[in-house]
Amino acid sequence: MKKGISLFIACILMIIFTTACSMEEIFNGSRTSNDQQFIMEYSIFTGSKTHEIQLEKGTIIDVNIKNTDGNLRVVISDADGEELYRGDNAETGTFSVETLKDSKYKFAVTGKKAKGGVSFKVRKDVDKNVQ
Repeated sequence: MKKGISLFIACILMIIFTTACSMEEIFNGSRTSNDQQFIMEYSIFTGSKTHEIQLEKGTIIDVNIKNTDGNLRVVISDADGEELYRGDNAETGTFSVETLKDSKYKFAVTGKKAKGGVSFKVRKDVDKNVQ
């Protein structure tokens, strides 16, 4: 009986240890973030990274996603939690989004054994007087 209980406890501890290890954050790469951009490039990424940028209504954000392996979730949302973009299994692609109001925008990237990179760049103002 004692052997059975010991074996059961050992199995439970093994499950707990394995689960804890699988939730470990791993990031092997580079990250650049400021008031104009949020860029990540990585050879392996498991975990979550976020960055916030204050933007005016009508600002264009150029997005580049490169996902060569693993699972990647990308979300762009305003301060009220309204999403401009959500990619739950984001694939490689390039696109632009426009902000709908003045707000602090949150860029959230979550990876699970992901390889590749993401970039969010605020498009520079174009001189509207040039014809």
